[in-house]
Amino acid sequence: MTHDTDTDSALDPTPIALITTMSPDGSVNIGPMSSAWALGRTIVLGWEATSQTLANLARDGQCVINYPHADQWAKVEAIATLTGRNPPAAHKADRFTYTNDKWTPGGFTPLPSAGVRPPRIAECAIHCEAEVRGIHEPSGPDRDGFRIVETYVRTVHARRDLVDPAIGHIDTDAWSPSLYVFRDYFGTGPRLGRTRRR
Repeated sequence: MTHDTDTDSALDPTPIALITTMSPDGSVNIGPMSSAWALGRTIVLGWEATSQTLANLARDGQCVINYPHADQWAKVEAIATLTGRNPPAAHKADRFTYTNDKWTPGGFTPLPSAGVRPPRIAECAIHCEAEVRGIHEPSGPDRDGFRIVETYVRTVHARRDLVDPAIGHIDTDAWSPSLYVFRDYFGTGPRLGRTRRR
């Protein structure tokens, strides 16, 4: 037996990312999201069509993909109902509040980037400086609701204590990304095994 569920909820546990972009007024927008996946240096982002982050990506073509640790979920939630779009999109007007400063309510600190205009978020331990390579309209009934943004990562920053020097990769015992599962926040559990592909 099956039961229909809310199709607006994410079906897969995905890492939360905070995307920093430049707004037209010169302020930095922080867009929390959980619709991202990576293949090599390409990170694909799914954005609602009316979001300020999408508008900034389309206009400026640069961003930083900042990954918060699991214990920072409350910082993400603190900006979850704030929007950089003024006025908020009509379908968000009753739930979202406009602000051009999400740094203060989130308790975040800007950190200069190496090769893109938007700054990194100092409190996040992993940052990917990226450029937009394409914005795609999906097919089917969702075509008006969101866009698929293809970014190419130019530079990756990882806090030194998270990198295993023996393999040059992230130490998964030290790093626990914040995950979004059916509108709830989770961290990762203990490691169950390790692949032989090193």
